[in-house]
Amino acid sequence: MDIDSPFLDLFGGAAVPRKSDPQTSAAAPPAPARPAPAPAPAPSLVPAPDFFQGNGHTTAPERVDPDPVPDDDWTEFEEWPPAPVAQPPAGWEQPAPIQSPVPLPVPAAAPPPLPVAPPERAPARRPEKAPAKRKEKKEPKAAPLRPQKLKFKDRDPSVELAISEIAGHLTFTQSTVTAWYYLPEVRWAFRPDAEREALLSAISEQYAGLAGFRLHLRRTTRPFPADEWARTVDSFTAKPLPDVHGATSWSDHLVAAQRHLLSVNHAEGQTFLGVTFARRSLGDTFSERILRAFGKGTSDGERRKLGRTVEQFDEVLNAFGMRGRRVTPQELEWLLYRSVALGMAPPGLLSPVTNGHWETGDLLALTEAVERYRTPYGSTVKLINRMSGEERHVAVLSVGRMEPLEIPEKHEPWMHFHERLPWPMELSSRIDILGATGSFKNLEHRLRMIRSQQLDYAEHGIDAPPELERLAKRALVIGDEMTTGLPTDSARAHGWHRIAVSGATREECLERARRLIQLYSRELRISLQHPKNQDQLAREFIPGEPIANTGYVRRMPVKLLAAALPQAASTVGDRRGDLIGRTAGTCRRPVFLDLHFPMEVRERSGLGVFVAEPGGGKSTLMGALGYLNARRGVQVTLLDPSGPLARLCQMPELRPYSRVLNLTGSEQGTLAPYSLIPTPVRSEFPTGPAGDREYEIAVSNARAERRMLVQDICSMLVPPQVAKEASTATLLRHAVRQVPAEETSTLDDVVRTLQALDDDEGKELANLLLDTAEMPLALLFFGHPPQHLLGADAALTVITMAGLRLPDLKIEREYWSAEESLALPMLHTAHRLAVRRCYGGSMSSRKMVGLDEAHFMEGWRSGRSFLVRLARDSRKWNLAALVASQNPRDILGLDVQNLVSTVFVGRIAEDQEIASEALRLLRVPVHDGYEATLASLSQVDSASQHRLGFREFVMRDVDGRVQKVRVDVSYVDGLLEHLDTTPGVAPSTTAVPLPSDLEV
Repeated sequence: MDIDSPFLDLFGGAAVPRKSDPQTSAAAPPAPARPAPAPAPAPSLVPAPDFFQGNGHTTAPERVDPDPVPDDDWTEFEEWPPAPVAQPPAGWEQPAPIQSPVPLPVPAAAPPPLPVAPPERAPARRPEKAPAKRKEKKEPKAAPLRPQKLKFKDRDPSVELAISEIAGHLTFTQSTVTAWYYLPEVRWAFRPDAEREALLSAISEQYAGLAGFRLHLRRTTRPFPADEWARTVDSFTAKPLPDVHGATSWSDHLVAAQRHLLSVNHAEGQTFLGVTFARRSLGDTFSERILRAFGKGTSDGERRKLGRTVEQFDEVLNAFGMRGRRVTPQELEWLLYRSVALGMAPPGLLSPVTNGHWETGDLLALTEAVERYRTPYGSTVKLINRMSGEERHVAVLSVGRMEPLEIPEKHEPWMHFHERLPWPMELSSRIDILGATGSFKNLEHRLRMIRSQQLDYAEHGIDAPPELERLAKRALVIGDEMTTGLPTDSARAHGWHRIAVSGATREECLERARRLIQLYSRELRISLQHPKNQDQLAREFIPGEPIANTGYVRRMPVKLLAAALPQAASTVGDRRGDLIGRTAGTCRRPVFLDLHFPMEVRERSGLGVFVAEPGGGKSTLMGALGYLNARRGVQVTLLDPSGPLARLCQMPELRPYSRVLNLTGSEQGTLAPYSLIPTPVRSEFPTGPAGDREYEIAVSNARAERRMLVQDICSMLVPPQVAKEASTATLLRHAVRQVPAEETSTLDDVVRTLQALDDDEGKELANLLLDTAEMPLALLFFGHPPQHLLGADAALTVITMAGLRLPDLKIEREYWSAEESLALPMLHTAHRLAVRRCYGGSMSSRKMVGLDEAHFMEGWRSGRSFLVRLARDSRKWNLAALVASQNPRDILGLDVQNLVSTVFVGRIAEDQEIASEALRLLRVPVHDGYEATLASLSQVDSASQHRLGFREFVMRDVDGRVQKVRVDVSYVDGLLEHLDTTPGVAPSTTAVPLPSDLEV
């Protein structure tokens, strides 16, 4: 019997043909007839599974698919297990095998099979020979399953970007290739105009060298990594002060600083430049499609051609000016994320794969998390991160009409100006650089238009407007510059410049956009427009996307494009120090200062200078730096003659580890001059003859310095009329020479030496010194110092002279009171005492000393020698020395400005000459208008009745960067209250209000 089953076609030639096929049925051998069953009761067979069909046959099971799909969509064929066969009962035997996947059971007594005639409907065929008698053979095995070849119709990945592939720093689209470069920040603020012009000229030449290409200039921001900074500070803090119960711990201090950084919304700017080139040929596109069919990307031959072109870009952009370098895969991935999700929080982790190759399917990861919602006439685009739920609204502004800008003489870089506002923004510029040929052709076309209009006016007998004649003359002048000038004179830049403003709500976004429009209109005379099709404009920020709107094109020389300078730097300080404030210039960046960075990393002097008029904030800044360093376990010594800094020792976290040394109530001999200069230790010098020689020179210098100090102190203790006599200096020099210049000597030894002289003037001078010694404050200079006075047991030591009236150096000494006369030698020796304590520890351990009222040291040779020695020894002793003075001439007169590593200059508004000296200390050009900047620091609103809540300085760091900074240590609980020196205000009520971060 023929078996008709739809599954038999799957077995190839081994399957039995269907009954409905006459040709195959005729060719098949006759099947034996199954005899009728015996009348005896039918034996019970083994029950078959449910998927078997009856009729006495076991057929292959039908495949049931819960979700049927067409055969073309099957990716592979599953090999089915063989169907179970029912076992025949006893007495049955197996007939001759039938070519069927499952053998059929037959009765044991069945006659031999008879031939069966073909069906009548079969077509006539040539008679075939009767089949030969078959031999008994074993049952053949079923033929294996053979899957058919299927055509795949898989859906292409829904890539939302025009970029089809990324390889290293190259991005590919269907028709273009773009090479991306990172432009490092360049210093701009407080730089000489000559250097600025040289920088802009170099950048102009680089732009002109890219003529014929389209550029994509992107300025983005990166949130400041507060957590990384905190870990860095903690790693450089070997032994912070132990925690005090009930006070702020060291970990809480770092957490408060991080929260302050995040609340102020600090961000770091990054500038990228993409150069689009080499429209891909038809062969390149065809080869890419073929390679993609085999799972590969761009061909190797095309990559070699691109490599030769990219090398030319490397040579142009890596020169002085831009200093561009190829972006890393992580930087390019970051740029794509920031471009897709404008204004949104960046991803926590980037891709761990760093080979820099992205295929088409991999690009889905850049857009999967962000959903865009827009309306045809909407003023913003709403972006939602479907992973975090964050929602942002983005408004894209376009640069419109511009007035001529005077950069650098008057205006700031116009593509960096938006960073004055306290929230981060994104900037995108698509620029076509036209060379001499293209620029002149465009200019010639416009000149023809002008001439044509003039002829039209003449034909109608109307006088042409004078504007046409001026435009024609201007075009002729520009044409002459193009044909006869340098390439930078002939090159032109046609570009579209956009700024993306974002906010948490639509109202906040539009308010920020309004403030940005007002800022550019008021300061730079640039009109910012808010165009339609905001979604397309937002997509324009993504690399590879087309220009959304060709309106608002700005045509300008490459010099003006170079003057945009989006990569202008506004950073100062280092990244491993304490947070002391933020920049207050063109943009807002956090300012960190590690006072030991110059010695430990830059191998420079540790001398820092503070200059400001009274009330400028130098004492408060010095006290804040002392507190921050004491928290980190640095041995800190502060000399504050007036005494307010002694309140730092009352702070709960510092109280157990600090002490106050009031010189006005100290014991006799506290300021003994011989003991204030330490004797060098042999172990501090190298071994060998060279070390011995260096040690002997250091010992000799220490003895000479003691003699100078003793002579100056004795001259200060006697009346000024006597000190001016020539014999006084001779007698003192002779007496000091007789006394051994060792630490154990005292002023009493000098007095006894003068009394032993045969000269009456020597005895008179000794009597004058003894008369002065009878005063209570003068006892500090006579006798031996008390034991353990110079020990280094306290983390913070504040030396004060509370109640002492300091003299006015503008008044002659003859008119000073007795108290003012003693204040001068006390200040002189107190500076020595503060530094002497720092020499008691290890040379490698960190130390800090802050010296206020340093201008009293400049008028004496021992004082000048002391400050020079302090600047030179600071690197070897790892000593951060901060010197504060009201007049920069006091520092410049010491000839140590080349040893100064850090400078803070506060408000100087009264005297232009002093301001010029302060600029010279900052190494900033004089008479370029920066004097007015110093006068405007910490500007007070005359209409306000409240105190100024901040102090501003112009800071120069060890790397020569100069910026205007605003000191802000409000994250330290109670610090400003303890540092407030304003008279008439109680410490508990001196909460200083912080300025609004929304100020422009």
